[in-house]
Amino acid sequence: MTRGKATVIKRLTAVMLCILSVFVFASPAFAKKEKPDFLLVAEGIINWKKKEVGAHDGNLLCDSYLELAGTTAGDWYTVGLARLGKADNYAGYLAILREKIEERYRQPGRLSAAKATEWHRVILAILASGGDPTAFGTDENGKAINLIADGTYDRGKTTSLGRQGINGWIWGLIALDTMRYEVPEGAFNTREDMIAEILSCQLPDGGWALGGSVSDPDLTAMAVQALAPYYKDEKEYLTLQRHGQEKVVVTVSERVDKALACLSKMQLPTGDFKSWGTENVESVDQVIIALCALGIDPLCDSRFIKNGNTLLDGVLRYRQPDGGFVHSHDFDPDNPAAIPDVSNSMAGEQTLLAMAALWREQNGMRTLYDFRPEDGEIPKEKVYFSEKDKETVNSLPQSLTTEQYVTIITLLEKLKQSEDFENKETYLQKLMAAKEQILKIQAEIDDINAEILEKLYPFETISISDKKTVDSVFARYNALGEYDRTKIDHWEDVVKAKTQIDSLLRALVIGVVLGIAALLLAIFLICRIRKKRGRRAKEMEEFAAQYAEEDEE
Repeated sequence: MTRGKATVIKRLTAVMLCILSVFVFASPAFAKKEKPDFLLVAEGIINWKKKEVGAHDGNLLCDSYLELAGTTAGDWYTVGLARLGKADNYAGYLAILREKIEERYRQPGRLSAAKATEWHRVILAILASGGDPTAFGTDENGKAINLIADGTYDRGKTTSLGRQGINGWIWGLIALDTMRYEVPEGAFNTREDMIAEILSCQLPDGGWALGGSVSDPDLTAMAVQALAPYYKDEKEYLTLQRHGQEKVVVTVSERVDKALACLSKMQLPTGDFKSWGTENVESVDQVIIALCALGIDPLCDSRFIKNGNTLLDGVLRYRQPDGGFVHSHDFDPDNPAAIPDVSNSMAGEQTLLAMAALWREQNGMRTLYDFRPEDGEIPKEKVYFSEKDKETVNSLPQSLTTEQYVTIITLLEKLKQSEDFENKETYLQKLMAAKEQILKIQAEIDDINAEILEKLYPFETISISDKKTVDSVFARYNALGEYDRTKIDHWEDVVKAKTQIDSLLRALVIGVVLGIAALLLAIFLICRIRKKRGRRAKEMEEFAAQYAEEDEE
């Protein structure tokens, strides 16, 4: 009986354990959250972006995308792609970027005078595409363009790195450390200067901000990214505490630790952050990149797990069914272009960078912005100008448009780097001639746009005196090819201006005609009245004469 009871108890216990295991492993309430693979998240963003730019050849860096080279909208996706190890048309991107930088260097301002970060973003894009930012094309004097010198340690010779604020110092240091570039003697700023400037801007709570006394997660994370290479360096820095106005001696490690504590405190229970009062994905992305820069696993560090939610959970709150990411689920007055629940390009690019940082950290690779070669990295293959490339050159139409610009520049760059082959010089001459033809068309487009802005704007003040300018613009517009016409700005306004002038002229002509008709009618009436009066006067004279004759009789 005792043995029977024991058997029953064992069986009941087994049944209970089975039921419990079902609840634990099958019920959503108890099941462990599934985390998507970083590369799958990144792939979703890339595919979304391909659809947005109309990429059809398998590459994100297609011809339409290459036109974005050198812009915020283009450079960051290129960096993200490359740091994920994705194959793409980097040679094409590099070729277009070089053309644009050389063109900008032939202008007085070169790159942005106000925003040092434009230089730093371009440097990252060049390195990501396999180029050398210390010798990237030539300036108007034939001298090699050194973006590292001009954009980081020697930028102060023209404009302070800090003109833009703390951002300039942060990204200047990041750009300088991409390849651990040496700062020459006599440079305007040293690494120590940049580090000291960043440390001096730290707020009492350990964070950083563009302005004011409230720490911002984005700026704090970016400052940590810049300081990360010096975390284990025990060197002491004498900094001016701008919020206390006293000089103090500090180390990078103690300041970074304070910044991490600040970021941990700012993290929300959902795993993400608020910046300027708005919950958003970009802030989480920057914190992930910062932790990876320090060699910290963002998914396991207890300081960044809130209410069971990791930073990755915080990011995935903003993922959309189309693979893209929204900036925020709430309307952000500081970012009105980002529509809630609609995938956003900037949100996508920064999340792509965060996924690249995570992927690299998990695989023991160099950090996101450390572009030094990996151990055992395979050297680049030689470049060959293929038969397909030759066929493309031979089939170029005689009348080119700016639509072929990307193709021409890409082929030209590839040809210059390729191994020598028969008739290479012939192909070079064809491509150079095509490039010149396109540059002339682009110059005409730029000149038409300038004439519209300088002579016709604002359009509300258009008058008949502008007819000659409008007719000239119309004639030049009609001389362009169909594709090139799409590059004329404010064309609808010009058409309206022409319609307005034509209406004014029509009204003027009608007014003149009516005036002349009225004048002729008046003359006719006057003549008729005068004639009638003359006839009446004559009749009166005849009557008077007749009356006089009768009197005499």
